[in-house]
Order: sequence, then C-alpha cells, then structure tokens
Amino acid sequence: MTVSYNWLQSYFKSPLPKPEKLAEILTMHSFEVESVEKKGSDYVLNIDVLPDRAGDCLSHLGIARELSVLLDKKMIVPSFKLKESKEKIKDYLSVNVESKDCLRYTARVLTNVKVKPSPKWLKDRLEACGQNSINNVVDATNYIMLETSQPLHAFDYEKTGKEIIVRKARKGEKLLTLSDKEYVLDENTLLIADSKKALALAGIKGGKSAEITEKTETIVLESANFNHKLISQTARKLNLRTDASIRFENNIDPNLTEEAIDMVAALIADLSGAKIVSGKIDAYKEKLKPWTIRLKASDVTRLIGVDIPKTEMVKILNKLGFGVKVTGENLTVKVPTFRQDVIIPEGVIEEIGRVYGYDKVPLDLPCFSEPALRNDDIFWQNRAKDYMKELGFNEAYNYSFIGDEEEAIFDLKGMEIKNPVSNYYKYLRTTTIPQMAKIVKENSKFFKELKVFELGKVFSPEEKMVLSGAVLGGSFASAKGALNELFDKLGLEKVSFSSVANNGIWHTKKTAEIKIEGKTVGYVGHLSSDLIDVLMIDDAVFFEIDFDQLQKYCSENREYRQISYHPPALRDISGTVPEEIKVEDVAEAIKDSNNLLKSVEVFDVYKGKGIPSDKKSVSFHLTYQSDEKTLDAKTIDGMVSDLLNKLRQTINWEERK
Repeated sequence: MTVSYNWLQSYFKSPLPKPEKLAEILTMHSFEVESVEKKGSDYVLNIDVLPDRAGDCLSHLGIARELSVLLDKKMIVPSFKLKESKEKIKDYLSVNVESKDCLRYTARVLTNVKVKPSPKWLKDRLEACGQNSINNVVDATNYIMLETSQPLHAFDYEKTGKEIIVRKARKGEKLLTLSDKEYVLDENTLLIADSKKALALAGIKGGKSAEITEKTETIVLESANFNHKLISQTARKLNLRTDASIRFENNIDPNLTEEAIDMVAALIADLSGAKIVSGKIDAYKEKLKPWTIRLKASDVTRLIGVDIPKTEMVKILNKLGFGVKVTGENLTVKVPTFRQDVIIPEGVIEEIGRVYGYDKVPLDLPCFSEPALRNDDIFWQNRAKDYMKELGFNEAYNYSFIGDEEEAIFDLKGMEIKNPVSNYYKYLRTTTIPQMAKIVKENSKFFKELKVFELGKVFSPEEKMVLSGAVLGGSFASAKGALNELFDKLGLEKVSFSSVANNGIWHTKKTAEIKIEGKTVGYVGHLSSDLIDVLMIDDAVFFEIDFDQLQKYCSENREYRQISYHPPALRDISGTVPEEIKVEDVAEAIKDSNNLLKSVEVFDVYKGKGIPSDKKSVSFHLTYQSDEKTLDAKTIDGMVSDLLNKLRQTINWEERK
C-alpha cells in the first residue's frame, strides 16, 4: 500500500520520526516498508501490508493506529460535522437486499450537489497515493476509502430508480463499467442494480449507466460489505482487480460502513455545498460483534521466550484496541471487530510479542531433554536421492495427478478428483511411468541421452512411495547396472532380476522383475510395443520400484573385508544353453562353483546365425582371486575346467570355441 507521510502526520500533534526511521520502526514491528520516496513536499512509504492485516491496515487510519501504539503517541481521530436537511431519505430511496452475499448495505442521499474539480489539498493527497483526481464527489469517496479502508461509491440519482437492489446477475447479463469495458456476467456475479438495469459490479467497479458527471445534482452514496470469497472469485474470473475489490477480498469490518458513509457525506457537503438528506438506510441483518479469547499470562512467556510483565501485556492490548479483563493469571481478551485476523490465543500472543519487540527476546539456545528421533522414511529417501544423483540422474518433480490423455493411453483406473484444477490433473496417479514417458519424449527433442528419476507418491489405491526413472539413449544393461549400484549403496542383499509374464505397460521380452529375497518390489525395462507406437519413444528404458517395500531391506551395516594383496586373474567363457534357461540362473550356477570366484559379469547374450534356434549364446567375465597366494595359470585353468564340467551336467552347457 502507498501511504503519505504528511497524511500520517496529520493524525498526531507532535512530529513523527523522519520517514526513514518511521519505515524502520514499521518494518521491525508491523510490516516491511519496501521503499521511501520523496514526492514534492511529501514522502511516500510503500508498505507491504500482509493479507491477514489488510482488513484493518489498508488505510491511513490503520497505519496511524499502529504508529500510535509503537511510538506511544496519542492519535487525533478525525472529526466531522454532519448537518442533515429536513427531507427524509424514505422519500427518495429504498434498498432491497436479495442476496445473502451482501452482509451490509448502507446508503445516503445528497441533494444540490455541485460537481467540480477538487481543491489542491485533496488532489495532492490522492496523487501522493497514486490516485488520479476526477471530480470532488469521486475524489471524496476515494479519499475516505484510503483513510478508513472502506470502499465507497456514488451513483447519479437521476440515472437510477428509487430502489437499489442487491442481486445476482442473470446468465448472459451485460454491464458496461466506468472504464468503458463491457463484461458478460454469470449467475454467480453479485450486482448493484435498480428495477431496470445493473448499476455496478458489487465490491469491484461502478457502471457507466449511473456515472457522476458535471450535470449531476443528486447522488446516492453506497457503503457496503460483501462476502469476501465471492468478491475474490469474481474479480479473478473477470480479471478485474480494483482498490475496492482488494479490500473486500481481505474481509474488512462490516461495522465500518456507517462511519465511513457519514464521513464521506460530510466531506462532499463541505466540498460541493450539497445538502445531506436526513437519515440513512442500513440493511444489516447479522451484526458482527466483538468476541473473547482466553489465555494465561504464562502462555505468553512460554511462546515468546521472554518474561513480559502482566501490566505491560494489558497496556499493549489496550493500545491496540483490545479490551482486557485480568483474573489472577488468566486474561480474557475482547477482540474488536476490525481485527478479524485474531481468533485464537496465539494471535493475541503474537500481537503482544511484536509490539513489545522480538529484538528484546534473549538469544538463548533452547534446552532439549533428548535428541529428536530419526525419521527413517526421510533418511532413506534422501539417501536414495543422493545416490541417484551420484549415478548421473537428474531429479524430476511431478504432480500426483494425471489427465484424461494419460489415463486413456496407459489404460489406468485412477481415482477421479471431485474438483480438479483442470482436465490435465483429473485423476490420482497409480503409476509415475506416464509422466516419466512425457519427460523422455519432450527432452528427446533436444538431447540424445538423458537419465532422470523421481521419488514420489502414487495411489493404487493405497498411498505409497515409489522410485521411478528413465534412461534415454542407454541399454537395458546400463539401467540395470545403475540400479545394482544403487542397491549396493543402500545395503541391499539377495537382489535378483527375472523375466516377467504379460504385465500391462511393460514389454514381455524386454523387462525384468526386481525381487529382494524373493519378493517383487518393481520392474525395469522397455514399455510395451503398443505404448512405444503411441508415444514414439523406443530408445528408452524405464523402472519403477515400490520404495516403501525396498526401504524395509535397506541397511547401514557394512561387512569389512581386507583387500587382497594378490592380483586377480581374469577369464572369459562363452557357451550355449537352452533358450528356456534364464541368464540369471546361469550366473548363479557359476557363482556357486568356487569360493575363489569373486565376480561374474554377463557381457554378451546372442541369438541368431550360427546358434541353434532352441538355444542362446551367453558370455561371462570371471574374476578369480585368493587372499592367501597368487593364483598360477594351472590352478586357474583347473577351476575353469571344473566349472565347465559342472555347467555341462546341470544346465546342458555347450562351450563355444
């Protein structure tokens, strides 16, 4: 909000601190002052009023009230004389509130109005606050709004009927606003109207049909309060946010309407020589009254961390406009209606703390009786993320929702959301693969290689955490190798990969099922042929792992083994086995052949020319090593020979020369 320094000074007899010092005080206790600018003979403070305080502090009186408390200065409340004529308002106007979204509607009528330019003092104050001067009537309504935070509006009485109606718009109804823009409205838009036409968008902007002009002689003044949620929705829907709508959106005090309309009536009468018709119409069914909050003085000390005397607490609250009744250690606080943000004891305590000064809170470390327990879920999730990044993967963040397109392509049956933001986020995802596929497809336009992962939640239908990812431009072996590296770092043992039967989105011949101690935890491989044809991404390997299950097997324990002083011996073997035998089973048989065999690595699987149709060729790197001596060629050859004999007998191995 833009605030005039000279305007603030008018509320105090004694001089205020210099603008820069004033900005520092407000920043430390109330709101951040983003800048201080000199504007002619005035200074302008750009104050970032927080949403919870917008209801009482989007006004000069609200900021002055804050300064009165912080500076311990008596504030001069503006006074005005309201002289009414003998004419009765009932002879001029009636108000019919048809919608419950109008919480209060207050109206006055002024006659003998002379519309003309505003005096210099009024123009200067409006200009300092970024407002253009229009005429004395409109300027007066803007001035009182900036002073009190209550939006006001003036209608040309001759252009309205004798009845003001607050109603919802009819579907397709149109309104031309003061900015010469026409809006097509729906049934959820609140209007100010007469018996024939719409006059204004309630709480947002006036209409052209009842505009104040130089020919205007009689005016209707409006001071109202509306449902803040409806005003916010309408302003955003129409893309029309105004000074008035911003104030209504932040739930201003409905008890402001009467005082504000009297103030603006008196000001217009003074500026234009108008006569104020006796009485006012005030439709106010459910009056907002002050409410009480109870708390203990000890709660203030406990939450703020400094012992504030009880008398100081009462003094601070009284200055802020709160009523306080003290009974022993208990405080019963009566909250004024202009402070609708204070509804719980912590809100009262915050008021005491900020005025007292958080800078007075001693810099003592809090005492802990015991250290916080480790959250294993977060611990292992962070470990997995760190390891994936070390393996060259980039982390992705996706929404937990998918749309109609993904639901149809992947034939999923996710739970539909009742109020989705859009059709792109209509269902809770049951798998992360559709979003991974989208990431791969979009990035393949720019990169030939990509490694990406996500650790997020799915709902199938239970909520669970999954680790998923994709490797673009790499082989199945490279993706599997990365996962093996991850599993090793997480302390997992007895991890195996096996072929899968038909499983929806996965390719039956290019996918492996990931198992830990015989229990399936995920899949790694290519997508099904049908999906590849639709998505047009055939050079990518995907994986998805139930991280909640995997985490149960993670371990920080590590077994130390001394590195052998003796060199390893490498050998390669190649042979054919029956087609139905899994490569993993062959590898396991090799590993169990000799305790000096330290590692077994598959480096080739081949089917084709020179290999019988019912067989496949597999090749392995073997590493032998002893902790006690250097292995000679004769010993190694003997172990390899024994291994081949075993393979011939157990899995029908035929060596390739």
